[in-house]
This record gives sequence, C-alpha cells and structure tokens, in this order.
Amino acid sequence: MSNTPRRRRLDSLAKNWWAVALRGVVILLFGVILLAGPGLVLGVLGLLFGLYALADGALTLVRAFRSSDRGARRWLPLTEGGIGIAAGLAVLLWPGLTATGLLYVIATWAILTGAFEILIAIVMRREIEEGRAMALGGALSMLFGGVLAMVLVTLPATGLPSLARIVGILALVVGLALVAFAIRLRDRRSARV
Repeated sequence: MSNTPRRRRLDSLAKNWWAVALRGVVILLFGVILLAGPGLVLGVLGLLFGLYALADGALTLVRAFRSSDRGARRWLPLTEGGIGIAAGLAVLLWPGLTATGLLYVIATWAILTGAFEILIAIVMRREIEEGRAMALGGALSMLFGGVLAMVLVTLPATGLPSLARIVGILALVVGLALVAFAIRLRDRRSARV
C-alpha cells in the first residue's frame, strides 16, 4: 500500500517542501523590502518582482517535470509555472513599463497563480492532508491580487509608493502561509522517514 500512486504523489510533494518554503521566504522578503522602502523606484520593484516571478515559475515547472503525475495533476503546475515565467519576463523585458502597468501584472499574476494553487489543492485533496493550507495560500494570493486590482481600478491616480504598504502587507501574509505549508510538508516527510 505504501507504493500507491497517491502515496508517491504525497511523497513527491513532501520531498520538495524546500521549494515551497523558498517561495514563501522570497515573498516575505519582497514584503519586507516594500514595507521598509515604500518609495522604491519602479525599476527596482520591477526587477525584484520580475526575478521572483521568473524563479518561482521555473521552480514550479521543475517540480512538475520531475513528478510522475499525468493529466490535471501535471498540467496545472505546468500552467502555473508558465504564468510565473511569463509575468517575470513581461516585467523584465517590457520597455517603458509604468508603475500602474507593473501593478496590473503583479495583480494578474497573483490572481492566476492563486487560482491554480486552489485547483491543485482540489485535484489532490485526497493525496495531501495539507491541501487546506495550499488552498489557503492560493486564496490569499487571489485576495492579494484582487485587492490590488480593485485599488488600481478605483484609485487609478494612486502612485506606487502609496500602494507599497498594501502590497507589502499582503505579501507578508501570503509568504507566511506558504512557509507554514512548507513546514507541514517537511514535518510530514520527517515523520515518514
């Protein structure tokens, strides 16, 4: 029974707990930087987010390609990773990107990746006990993107420095949720060894 497809998927996810933790830590650092220096210039914020989204997307793709899963269990993380890479490249390679444009890219990325995390948690709900934490992380990411998009739509003249606190606080919440999820995965792996 220990070699069932369900057990292999759970073991694979637990084996890569560090990637989830790394994602959470990077989001936490992103939030801290925004809260510590809300007057960051557009280029610095764009560079930070672009590099993060690119790295996060690449890690997600690597996990998906290393997994033995097929069907939705594979294409959902592949799509999520592709979204991260696309967002990172868009920000890094888009000449003349405005502060508002950058924030729209961040909001769209957060909503889409959050939705895919929720879908992954639903598809794998029988395989992972930590599915609730994963779904919560996805919901927080969607909330972050939704609030950011709503603020951009309702207050279009708001500059980047005034939104930095909102983005920073939401990044801290999402980062903490991902780190907590990674710790649960690590503890699960330790208990199995």
